Amino acid sequence: MNTYLTALGWWNLVGCIFMLAFFNENFGKKVLNDWTQIFNTPYKVGYWEKFWLSWVIGLNIFFALVNIFAAQWELNELKILCVVFDILAYLLFILLTIWGVISKRTGAGIYSVFVIFIVWLFWGIISLIKII
Repeated sequence: MNTYLTALGWWNLVGCIFMLAFFNENFGKKVLNDWTQIFNTPYKVGYWEKFWLSWVIGLNIFFALVNIFAAQWELNELKILCVVFDILAYLLFILLTIWGVISKRTGAGIYSVFVIFIVWLFWGIISLIKII
């Protein structure tokens, strides 16, 4: 469980650093529209997009640090709680991705995120099963 919490925390922390580059609209278009083709709609960075991006980066940093530090906690109950919330978050991400596919707001590259989400989801479930 400690390895899962630490790995997920660092994955998200590095992801936050990467997300900072999405404030540059040209970079966002290249990554999300051209290279990965995750979204069909052109990537734009307006006021609300900047607000949302800032919100996501801030929350991701917080949860990344919680996961990283949780691996060092002595209370297994708190670690279990963190893993449960991680699992719930990735279930929500999968549902949101399915909604995006059904609503035709995504491109062919969206299916790659299913792999990432499912890996983190199952690793979390396995970590939880081992401790319980």
